[in-house]
Amino acid sequence: MRELSVGATPTAGSTSTLYTVPTGYRALWNLTYIHNTSGSTKHITLTWYDSSTAVSYDLLSQYTFNAKDYLELDGGSYIVLEEGDQVRVTPEAGSAFAVAMTFVLKGNQRE
Repeated sequence: MRELSVGATPTAGSTSTLYTVPTGYRALWNLTYIHNTSGSTKHITLTWYDSSTAVSYDLLSQYTFNAKDYLELDGGSYIVLEEGDQVRVTPEAGSAFAVAMTFVLKGNQRE
């Protein structure tokens, strides 16, 4: 087991992959911070891409943030990501966001 945090300032107006679970691992996604660092109201979409089914799930869809607002997603639980799964974000054009996420990586075998 290994903890891992990733952070990014994703490009506005395009989809960015913030994390891809490596081959041979699964990841327990347990914490996310999203901060609108711009001076105006903007939105962002947060997506889980399930590589085993090639399906994307919008966990936040064009979620609106006022200027300088942030959101903490920490429900005391986690989403299990399998190898090849991805976490993606799509910030609104003209926006500025910072995103930080924490995962617990485990070998892909079931315990």
